Amino acid sequence: MVVSLVALVVATSGTAVAATNLVNGDKLIRKGTLSANRLRKHTLTGRQINLKRLGTVPNAARADSAGYATHASSADNATNAGSAATATNATNAGNAAALGGRPASGYLTSDARIGTNGIIKVAGSPSGTTVTLFRSGPFTVTMTCTRSGSDTALSVDATSTEPGADIDGWRDVSANASYNINNLGPGPASASDNPIPLTMEAPRGAQVVVTGADGMNEAIAPDACWANFAGIA
Repeated sequence: MVVSLVALVVATSGTAVAATNLVNGDKLIRKGTLSANRLRKHTLTGRQINLKRLGTVPNAARADSAGYATHASSADNATNAGSAATATNATNAGNAAALGGRPASGYLTSDARIGTNGIIKVAGSPSGTTVTLFRSGPFTVTMTCTRSGSDTALSVDATSTEPGADIDGWRDVSANASYNINNLGPGPASASDNPIPLTMEAPRGAQVVVTGADGMNEAIAPDACWANFAGIA
C-alpha cells in the first residue's frame, strides 16, 4: 500500500512538472512549421509584430506619390503664376511704351471726339461767310468771316437748341440764340488768337469741352479766316 501511494505521487508530480515545462518553452514548436491557419483570427496585435520591419503597402506608396504630385503641382502652379505676372507686366510695359507720350485724348473713340478735324479755312465776304465748325448734342459752333476792303473780321459763335444751357460762361441761354465765343475785330493782319478753352453744358446732361485757336489774314489762310478746335463730348 505504501509503495503504491509513493508511486502514484511520483507519477502525478512528474506529469505536472512536464506540463509546466512544455507550456512555458519555445521548444515545443519547431521554427517554420506553424501555418497561418493555426492562429485564431484577429489575435495578433502590434505587441506581437515588429512594425518597423514591415514594408510599405502598395496603397501607401500611391498615397506618397500623390503627395509628391500635389507638391509638384503646387510648384508648377506657382511657376505659372509667376510667369503670368511677368507676362502681364511685360504687356503693360509694352502698352505704356506704345503710348509714345500721346495724351489719353489721342486714344478716344471717334464717337467721343469732337472738333473741326483739322484746320477749317473760309474766305471772307462783305456780308460775312458763315461755316459750321462742329456740332455735338444740342450745341452748334460756327465761324463767320467778314471782308471789308483790306480789313477782315472773324467771329466764333455757339447756339443750343436746349434752353437753359451754359455756353462758355453765358448762363441760362435761350434756345437757338447765338452767343459769341471769340471775336477778332477788323484788322489788316490780326495775329492768331491764344488757345480758346470752350465749355458748354446743357440741363439734360450734354457737355462739350474743347480747346481751339483761330486767326485771319495770315500765312495759314491769306485774306481769309481759319479755326481749329478739338476736344471731347
